[in-house]
Amino acid sequence: MLRPSHRYAQWITLRGRGLRALLVQPRWGAGGLVRQERSQVAHIEADEFKLLMDAVADAVLVCDGQEHILHLNKAAELLLGWTREELAGQPFSVLVPQRIRTWGGVPLTQHLLDRNASRQGRPVLVPLRHRNGPEVVLEAVIGSTKAREHERIVLTLRHIPEVPDATTEPLEQGLCLYPWQHAHTGLAHMPTLAERLYQLIFEHAPLGLFHFGNPPFIIACNDCFAEILGSTRQRLLGLNLLTLRDTRLMDCVRATLLGKHARYEGHYTSVTTGKVTPVRVHFAPFFDEQERVVGGVGIVEDITSQHRMEEERATQLALASTLLRTAPIGMAFFDTRLRFVHINDALATATGQPPEAHLGRSLPAMLGSGGLHLEQFLRHVLETGQPLERLELSAQELGLAGPWLYWTLSIYPVRAVDGRILGIGSVVENTTGTKLAEQERSRLLREAQEAVRVRDDFLTIASHELKTPLTPLSLRLATLERKLERGEPVDPASLHHARQHLTRLTTLINDLLDTSRIESGGLALHPQPTRLDVLIEHVIHVTETLHDARDRITFHLPVRPIEVLGDPYRLEQVISNLLENALKYSPDGGTIRVSLEARGDVVLMTVSDPGIGIPSDQQQHLFERYFRARNVSTHAYGGLGLGLYICRDIVARHGGSIWVESEVGRGSTFYVALPTLQASRALTALTPEPRVH
Repeated sequence: MLRPSHRYAQWITLRGRGLRALLVQPRWGAGGLVRQERSQVAHIEADEFKLLMDAVADAVLVCDGQEHILHLNKAAELLLGWTREELAGQPFSVLVPQRIRTWGGVPLTQHLLDRNASRQGRPVLVPLRHRNGPEVVLEAVIGSTKAREHERIVLTLRHIPEVPDATTEPLEQGLCLYPWQHAHTGLAHMPTLAERLYQLIFEHAPLGLFHFGNPPFIIACNDCFAEILGSTRQRLLGLNLLTLRDTRLMDCVRATLLGKHARYEGHYTSVTTGKVTPVRVHFAPFFDEQERVVGGVGIVEDITSQHRMEEERATQLALASTLLRTAPIGMAFFDTRLRFVHINDALATATGQPPEAHLGRSLPAMLGSGGLHLEQFLRHVLETGQPLERLELSAQELGLAGPWLYWTLSIYPVRAVDGRILGIGSVVENTTGTKLAEQERSRLLREAQEAVRVRDDFLTIASHELKTPLTPLSLRLATLERKLERGEPVDPASLHHARQHLTRLTTLINDLLDTSRIESGGLALHPQPTRLDVLIEHVIHVTETLHDARDRITFHLPVRPIEVLGDPYRLEQVISNLLENALKYSPDGGTIRVSLEARGDVVLMTVSDPGIGIPSDQQQHLFERYFRARNVSTHAYGGLGLGLYICRDIVARHGGSIWVESEVGRGSTFYVALPTLQASRALTALTPEPRVH
């Protein structure tokens, strides 16, 4: 019984006028074209022939005697990937791989025709080129006919069947279709139990499987493999793996044919359908009984879902990494050995090391002794599984010198789904700003409280100081008034004492006014050349007279007159204040020593007293407003605590400085340094200010 392909060839060969109309070219007579009627009939029959050819299930290809392609039907177009318009007029050799275009010294088609009689109509396996590039092994039945001496070659092509014939055709050597048919020789036989088991496993494996020979044509594949590639088994069988476009895939095939295992992972584009599929393929060589490589097996896994999961995981990891890296708070994670596995930029900035320097290292290795302190907290959480929250730490106790001065640390266990502790996470908040703000608020509160205390003290002292001269002044004036009413003589001493009290009251009021001017920037100077030595002598005389302290103040006159550019009234105010303080805080008497000397461009005046002295921790506050040393009694020593504050401002406005050296119980020495007249003139003239007194 003939195969269908053979019947097709016979049918085409024996077809009547319709076939002749296609296969025999129109002929021109000596007198012109053959009658139009015959041409129309031939045209109709040719169209009918094409329709019949397209209805044939197998692929049919027709060539002329010179092997130029005349016609191919729809099945041939689908099988080879070419259209009839592309192949019409082309030599048949465009479909034949270069290595077999001639066989035995003759063209391949002639070789097949010569052996056609001996094959008794059986098909032969022939590798042909698919339009997309790869080779495909097909079953071919060939026949020829001569119509009016015009030869036509007809090929019927089919995909190789699941159970092929076993022949001794030399062209088929190496194109074995099953592992147990090493050379595709011998007669077909019933498969053994091992072969049936192989087929059973092959067909029902949960992964895609394909088997290829040597040369590497696909000779078997399961439905899973075809489904992965989006094709059919018939279209994949016979595909030459060394004619694919993917060089990495072909390298794996070559390695397999050398007896090695190979692995491929990538996006495979099917040459038959164009479908792109992410796949993972494991290639394994196939050996015969003589340990020769006769082909290989490919195990294919569709990793589309895995790729999707990996992409989603990569996206999630990227988002998490971005969040951790750019978070404004510090974050770090440790493994169960308490080694860094991740740290973000914010926390790395606090430690002063780049993030990558922390990975795999412990806290003590990074922070020293401060790291040991922190590691105890981590170990506690690791051992108990209980988080620690809102621990307050400072950079000082951790031994860090970074910008994070104060930290708030929270530590928690990182658990798996089953509850196992995988590591330790930590969140560190930079509370430097909050802490400094709290400290600043505390400082301002203390200063406000101190200001309130100073104000209350000042009001108490001011009321006392103002009452002190007013009371005796009022009594003395009342006494003078009674004496005048009675016509009694007035005691000059009473007038003198009344004047002293009035002067003291005036001084207190002036100090208050000067303090107000200093705070508002309204204290003005009227500088002029001034003999400082003469001014000091004058102030000493006035002070001794007012305080009944004759001969208690000594002045060591300088060798030469000393001049400065200053306001005589304000400088007199400074000298007078220093002398009065020296007398006031020397209750046990003693000599007040005043000196004046020129040292280069500076004039230095000193006022030394043998008084009670000033504690060292309070000397820096001595020139502040309303300040009074702790060892000064308000009732024993009068004053508002404004004199030295005013003196410092006046001296500073003259371009000089004032300071003190003192020891409790051993007196004090005040120093006033002013630029000389020549030095002051060398400087830029002072900016004129409003003259306010």
